[in-house]
Amino acid sequence: MKRKIGLLVLAGMLLTVSAAAAAPKTNYTLKNKAGEVIVEAKTLDKSSPDYKAPSMEEQIRSLTVESLADKQLKEGTAAIFYVVENNPDKKIDIEYKSINYTNLSQFRKKMAKQPVKILDQLSGNYKFQNADVSFLPVLYQKPLTPEEEAATAEKLLKQAEEAGKDYAVMPIKVSNDYWRINSTYKKGKHDIRVTISKTPEKQTIWIPENDDSKREKIKVKGVEMIYTDFGSGKNIQWIYDVPSSKEAVHYHIETINPINKNQLIKLAEAYLK
Repeated sequence: MKRKIGLLVLAGMLLTVSAAAAAPKTNYTLKNKAGEVIVEAKTLDKSSPDYKAPSMEEQIRSLTVESLADKQLKEGTAAIFYVVENNPDKKIDIEYKSINYTNLSQFRKKMAKQPVKILDQLSGNYKFQNADVSFLPVLYQKPLTPEEEAATAEKLLKQAEEAGKDYAVMPIKVSNDYWRINSTYKKGKHDIRVTISKTPEKQTIWIPENDDSKREKIKVKGVEMIYTDFGSGKNIQWIYDVPSSKEAVHYHIETINPINKNQLIKLAEAYLK
């Protein structure tokens, strides 16, 4: 089943992916106040004998599902997709569609009950441009068992055959508690990307094995952060502990040069006030 909560850092950019690697090296972790790992970064070791690259069939199926989801899902919804072709193992895929906001007031209203800080602008006169908000499927909180996955696949296969289609769709609920925000702040030709997420399970950041970015742990106003310089730009990330709970929110700010380390830290400080 696709769309596990994972992340890939490639050329500095933070991207959601479905990935797996055996016994990878852990580069760093970010923990909550209880000492539980909320975010971990691992090296994607393709040279491992246990690493399994996606097959051509899996890649084609993935592209097909993404295209179907883009056409069929309304903003803020999720569904289980089953495609008949290129699916010998009868796999199901979970997809969801974000809500796009260009109006800051509407964006704030949508997230009003969430433990998140949304800024009008960032230091240096970078103003809010837009945000994509994804509310995660409830199945991320309570995943299907292998038996339930198999039963769902058979049900959707039958549905597709009866309808004479090469795919079938089953709408599922999205959570009110878990989400991911990708927002952009802009000044002239330059922009800053802020990703904020609250997820029901640990997030894994997969780093390419040939990555030569420079990373260091720093403390900003008592908060442990990971600062990364990837050559053409920089990013900084940290964990915010939600009061009176074990849950946490992951903040990630990324910018392309010419912003320097001290300026990036200043951007992060605005979220700590």
